[in-house]
Amino acid sequence: MKSAICVWHVVAASALLIFCALLFAAAFANAQLIAVESPGYRSDVHGNTEIRIHAPGFMSPLEAKSWLPGNTYGSDGTVSTISLDQDHNGSFIFPANSYPHGPIVIRIYGTRIIDAHVDTCFLQLYNTGGVSWNEGVPPTPPAAAAGMTLAFQDDFNGPLSISSTGVGSRYATHKPGGGDFSQIPFSDPTSRGPFFQRDTYLIIRADAHLHTTGLLSSIATTDGTGFTARAPYYMECRFIAPDASGTWPAFWTVTDEYKNGGWTGTTADEIDVIEAYGGEGFGNPNSPQVYEVTPHTWGYNIDSAPSVSNHVYMQNYGRGAGWAYTPHTYGLLVTRQNFVFYLDNVEVRRTPATPVAEDHPMYFMVNLAIGGNGWPVDLERYGNVADMYVDFIRVYH
Repeated sequence: MKSAICVWHVVAASALLIFCALLFAAAFANAQLIAVESPGYRSDVHGNTEIRIHAPGFMSPLEAKSWLPGNTYGSDGTVSTISLDQDHNGSFIFPANSYPHGPIVIRIYGTRIIDAHVDTCFLQLYNTGGVSWNEGVPPTPPAAAAGMTLAFQDDFNGPLSISSTGVGSRYATHKPGGGDFSQIPFSDPTSRGPFFQRDTYLIIRADAHLHTTGLLSSIATTDGTGFTARAPYYMECRFIAPDASGTWPAFWTVTDEYKNGGWTGTTADEIDVIEAYGGEGFGNPNSPQVYEVTPHTWGYNIDSAPSVSNHVYMQNYGRGAGWAYTPHTYGLLVTRQNFVFYLDNVEVRRTPATPVAEDHPMYFMVNLAIGGNGWPVDLERYGNVADMYVDFIRVYH
């Protein structure tokens, strides 16, 4: 009996040691990520720029890629392969003048030795030189807006018009009718953010240090005044968003439920033109090449258009660029029959229209939310700051 007990103790102790070793290995692996030493994340670059990285525990070489300008969609280009020295450091030259002007991303890939996990570091930069390509409001209307007239346009090429309630300004900074949902709260504009204007871009900044991030609504939170559109209409927004874990960029529209001097909230339709979820790896709900379009019916149900997310696999369109790789234009056509969703002017989904949206005016929102539904949030890798660049918004009816 004593022998059996001793054997059991040995087995149990061995199992515990193995379990602890696995936990240690997992924690050690999770701590091993590709890091950029210089320039700093979100830095300005111009001309030939040295990028220095540190990648302990990774196989050599690594690969750096970034999106090149050209024609309608551009193309994915290899910037460099990066050999690591004995201290796990490496560097390469980024020829910024060959890449798009404005917000750009260099994706640095590598394979971790301990578990063969492929890690990607998304280095956000702002190219002060480079090639002006597909930025700013296009000179012609999109094909989906044929027969309509321009009702709203913002190129973000001048001072921003944003306030807490939206009264006396173009945008409000909270969801009308209540219901702000970001784990880092949507915040009012200050000199420290979360909204900045640069060239023809609106920057929405999520800052974990300041505990702020941003949402814009086209109507006021107090009385529903502002911009709305009624079917048929077409709206679009062009932006590039960060891939940091927990980032939740979106462009969406909701029926205006301000009636009889207050927010009724009885029934409403919500149409998500794009919901994207940042972060790669275990526990993250999505990836930089997948986003969701979803019609929601709130307060009622219909069989023909349930609130089910529709995945858009971006590798099937254009040159396959993800939403965190390069800016894209996300569009929505609303008619009394259908909701039609577009990516860079190409139809990607079509669903039956929902009853409330057929007859009621709708306002739009664009935001960089952080966290939701238990998804992991980790901005620390990128200095606890992540930027979304909105190029333009326009609406036709």
